[in-house]
Amino acid sequence: MKDIIKGAFYGAAVGDALGGPAEFMSAEEIREKYGTLREMVGGGWLNLEPGECTDDTQLTLAVARGILASPASPVEEIGRGFIRWYQSRPKDIGNTTLMSFRNFLRTGNWKEAARITAQALNKLDSNGSLMRTLPVTFGYCHNLSSLARWAVEIAYMTHYSQEGAACCLFYNLLVYLLAFRRDLSKREAVTEALHLTDRYCKQLNLQPTKFFWYILRHIQKGAPEVVPRGGALDTLAAALQSFLFTDSFEDALIAAVNRGDDTDTAGTVTGGMAGTHYGFAAIPSRWVQALKNTADLEEVVEGMYRLVLEKRGSISEDAAAYPAWPTCYR
Repeated sequence: MKDIIKGAFYGAAVGDALGGPAEFMSAEEIREKYGTLREMVGGGWLNLEPGECTDDTQLTLAVARGILASPASPVEEIGRGFIRWYQSRPKDIGNTTLMSFRNFLRTGNWKEAARITAQALNKLDSNGSLMRTLPVTFGYCHNLSSLARWAVEIAYMTHYSQEGAACCLFYNLLVYLLAFRRDLSKREAVTEALHLTDRYCKQLNLQPTKFFWYILRHIQKGAPEVVPRGGALDTLAAALQSFLFTDSFEDALIAAVNRGDDTDTAGTVTGGMAGTHYGFAAIPSRWVQALKNTADLEEVVEGMYRLVLEKRGSISEDAAAYPAWPTCYR
């Protein structure tokens, strides 16, 4: 199980660092400059060092630390981490996230802050909540109802969007199935995650209008290749295509980041899926060795592993419906 958790978090960070230098470049521009982007090159509009991660990984770590500090009610702790990070003057913060941070500092309420942001922006469905949602899976893997609830609540802290929340819910359920239902193929896991997403959308009164048809359309063989342009739906669809239509962690990441545009987030989401499915040992060592600031990742992996072990004796009925769950500890 530790190899799976480590694979998930390192996979996401590696995808972020691999894709970061190519962010906002088109696929044609990437081909012209790199041929095929396969290495930790650094540079880009953020002038990253080779192996340096972006806000995608930094906010993922903030979510993970908040859950570990207060799993029963994580929003306040996650929020503290968000504001500490914001006040550290990072290189980049997405527009929706930035506006919600500022609105929170005025209102003191995360959901209200996100509502105000949603009213002010036309672009409601950006991928800023999706890129950071990975820790929810491992924080609440003992109880799928809690997993679903917190996936949505944490998404709503900055992005008050039903489509974006549905993407986070699906992604967390998919990672859960990839981690704990090792008997499922990749496509079987995606199909089951869609069924579970429908179930929990109804339970949580979440009514996305585009999510199901958009994802179903783009996971079919022969579907048009999706470019991750910064929306939650197109980022998730691009990651799913990269994951489903390749046969290794490395190939999945290369397929994702060479599509262009929002390459760091496409890499982060693809890396989370693929790292969970293939495990840490499958991540190319040259990428892991190039990764900067891995002490933070190690801290979170250890914390999540301990939390999963602590919770294995209190599996709820919905999680217990998946009989492969306990076998992960053998």
